[in-house]
Amino acid sequence: MLRYWQRSLLTLLSYSLACAALLASQLVNANPFMSQSVAIVPVIATQAIVEDNMANDDIRHAYYTPIATKQALVCPVSTLVRCVALLPTSLQHQAAFSVANIRRAIGRKSAMVLVAKDDIIAGVIIINPAKEVTEQSGAIGLTTYQLPLAEQTQLTLWHEIGHLYNIALQDSILPSSLTNYQHEWLADLYLLWRIAQHYHRLDLAWQQFHRRNLALINDSGNLSHWSSPQLQVVLSHYDAQQLQHFTRYEDFLTAVYPLMPTWSTRDMGEFSSLVQRTFGAVQSLPEYMFWRQPKLIEVLSPTLEQLMGKAETQQWLKKQFSTIK
Repeated sequence: MLRYWQRSLLTLLSYSLACAALLASQLVNANPFMSQSVAIVPVIATQAIVEDNMANDDIRHAYYTPIATKQALVCPVSTLVRCVALLPTSLQHQAAFSVANIRRAIGRKSAMVLVAKDDIIAGVIIINPAKEVTEQSGAIGLTTYQLPLAEQTQLTLWHEIGHLYNIALQDSILPSSLTNYQHEWLADLYLLWRIAQHYHRLDLAWQQFHRRNLALINDSGNLSHWSSPQLQVVLSHYDAQQLQHFTRYEDFLTAVYPLMPTWSTRDMGEFSSLVQRTFGAVQSLPEYMFWRQPKLIEVLSPTLEQLMGKAETQQWLKKQFSTIK
């Protein structure tokens, strides 16, 4: 008799747990803004999804986040083994998604993204909060300037999601072929859109703008991530309230992509050379690459004024560039 009641109790508990799991799944599917646990059925959506569990730097759990019609698995480095085990078996068997390969690839980076060829999974985003960048620095003459960076773990996540989202939109809103540089500034456009949707202001968008400029000033090799020209286009055309009207990223991108500058490899090489000569050379050459100076001045000026003040910025620009009168 005792065994009979034990079996009955276990059956009742199993039934209750199954009902609770089903109810939780229904609740999550009904509300795309709820945080998703790794055990739930994938949620497909195109609107902004707020990763509230990213608000704390101590990221403890892996989870799926929507990427257009697919999903991406977000993995903290601290839970990498358990996180990768959540991928479909077909992806787990690929060398690119092995734990050893991911650890080698991420190195000292704060985040990285792995693109997946799968009908459901868009890719895997690896987050390493321990390597979060808290400031960006750059030297102008004999003075080194620092820019404090706020909410960088969140912004980094959105940048990586942007990579996958833009890949999903190729062959539709975006061209089928994009350069590495285009992938980078497009990821920052997604980041800007998410900032407007989530924070309802653009302080952090300007922070990203200044960060990219200062990184370029510090090292011309950072030209590959120099999204400031593209961010400036959006920031000069829209305020936060206007950007909030683009509730879908696809609509935002459709509106702003035609406004973006189209630079060739040669154009980028000339910008790189001008930056090296301006910030790396001992002797200034005001006439150097004069045809590129106006655009570089236009993009760098807001950051220089943020760091040096308006009057000092104007004095410095006059010494460096012949196109400043």
